Amino acid sequence: MALKQIFDRPAEQKEDVEQYLLHGVKVNVAPSEKKFAEDLFDSLASIPSGRNAIADMKKYKVDFFLETALGTAGGYFDPENNRIVMAKSLGMDFMEFALVHEARHLWQNNQGRNEAEEQNLDYATRLMINRATEADAQAQAIQACKEWQAQGHDAPMKRFEKHYQPITDRFAKNQTYSEAFKGWFDDERIPASYEQGYDVEPCLDNLTEEPDTRPYVSMTPEQVSKFCGGDRVEDFAGFMKSEQARKVHLLTKTAVELFDASMAAQGAPHDPSLKTVPVRDLRGNAGAQMYAAKYIKETRENYAPAGAKDENRKTALQIVMNAVDAVEKVNAAAVKGEKSAEAEKALKIEKSKMRTAVKPAPARFDGGISLIYRGTER
Repeated sequence: MALKQIFDRPAEQKEDVEQYLLHGVKVNVAPSEKKFAEDLFDSLASIPSGRNAIADMKKYKVDFFLETALGTAGGYFDPENNRIVMAKSLGMDFMEFALVHEARHLWQNNQGRNEAEEQNLDYATRLMINRATEADAQAQAIQACKEWQAQGHDAPMKRFEKHYQPITDRFAKNQTYSEAFKGWFDDERIPASYEQGYDVEPCLDNLTEEPDTRPYVSMTPEQVSKFCGGDRVEDFAGFMKSEQARKVHLLTKTAVELFDASMAAQGAPHDPSLKTVPVRDLRGNAGAQMYAAKYIKETRENYAPAGAKDENRKTALQIVMNAVDAVEKVNAAAVKGEKSAEAEKALKIEKSKMRTAVKPAPARFDGGISLIYRGTER
């Protein structure tokens, strides 16, 4: 039966998932999907990067799953449950390099990322870790594509080029891991999407939750390097300190600052690293402008005060909406290479409001923002 037919079956006809051992990896799929999974793991086993991915999946005893509803996320590594999940809708050519990517996140987690993120990291450190580990995983993926291409299997590289052109453009210069890593930062779409998913949404979701009152911990690029392949990147420390590696959209920085203000209002320390994070320049950058507008729109839709369950959160989200309005005006001026003193003043006022508007929350916060290590968005 064709793969599409299998995935499109009515729910009542779907098969129960069974576990198979493929190349020593625990693979959880329906019997009719077993051949697809076998072909996928056989393909990985045919190249060095793929064999490394399989070795890590075996060593760290991860479970592999196929799933139907993943939206635009091609796959993710879930460290809490030690599983890698891939979208059933992916074609083989995409899933091949996507699985290498997610297996790299598994490796990172077991090289010290997990222990690092158990600390109360400041924002600049979390940003560096998120970006460095995603760039590392994607550099590993394009390396795998190159190895398949050398065997005459061009499909993964063609699919990679279609979705991640800025990375392949940078990689084409000398085809090194270092260039592929830095190429991740050249794509306006990818860093923006991770800012929204890793920074904006977690901060606004937890805006009125109980704060983590531990002192903030800052890490250096040298400390982060050990779990993101930094030894393979030319001047890793220098690059990670550069503006290109550190700049974020104004909406992102604003969301984190509002979260910081809310937490501080409830007794947590302020995050000193926020002052050091630069804002992305929108002038002459059509890609950055497009994604700035896209995520402002999404934030308005997803965090409307009317949807709040209590008055404390409703008050906080109204401040967020006012701040988003100001961000939009600041961005509009920035596109022209100008400043809007009025909008910047309004934004400053909303941040000040958050410092006094939020009341202490019931003790239900778990001491950190949980994440899944995604990274294969289409």
